[in-house]
Amino acid sequence: MTPAVVVVIVNWNGRHFLGRCLRSLFRQSFQDFEVVLVDNASTDRSLPFVKKRFPQVRLIENQKNRGFTAANNQAIHATDSKFVVTLNNDTEVDSEWLAELMDVAEADQRVGACASRMLFAHSPDMINSAGIALDRAGIAWDWRGGERDDPREQEPVEVFGACAGAALYRRSMLEEVGLFDEDFFAYLGDADLAWRAQWAEWRALSVPTARVLHHHSGTGVEGSPFKNRLLGRNKVWLIAKNY
Repeated sequence: MTPAVVVVIVNWNGRHFLGRCLRSLFRQSFQDFEVVLVDNASTDRSLPFVKKRFPQVRLIENQKNRGFTAANNQAIHATDSKFVVTLNNDTEVDSEWLAELMDVAEADQRVGACASRMLFAHSPDMINSAGIALDRAGIAWDWRGGERDDPREQEPVEVFGACAGAALYRRSMLEEVGLFDEDFFAYLGDADLAWRAQWAEWRALSVPTARVLHHHSGTGVEGSPFKNRLLGRNKVWLIAKNY
């Protein structure tokens, strides 16, 4: 039987994160899901670790680093669940996280994406991202990033889109507007997807009760030439493509 949700984790040399991430994932109160881990040619023995410790995880093994966007697309094409969740390997999710996302998504068939409340792992009282915001210049950023978290917030809020570090997508939306643009490789591919969904009048909601701890830039490394180059290039591509 096809599960309701596929949770896609893209990994590149993230073995030191995978244990905490996967353990938290398999403690979910909502259990109708499968996990697909796409490994982008890791050299840190991530694959043997997952095969031994988490044999229930379905693996896609790439021979080269295909990037975040293409790796997610691989898993989406290889599955047929009603909902797709993208989850960074450097996260730890609350036990009610997936249930909270599903409750919101199932309540309205025009909700195409749900954003998690991502909190900095080193400072869990501070928001890392509650979704994607976009200004009139076409610059995207993490909505409410840097603000203090308030656990009393319960109601979903309309946002431009969901950060793919911990996002739920409706497959029918993805089939209508297209998957991640693989040319982006990594960074802002989620903003591009959100923009296309907005043009097609799909809703995106931020779910404050779907809580995730995030070791920010655990793979790309904040301030690295790799991340800076892709961010700079993709900001221009995002505007040129969608505006």
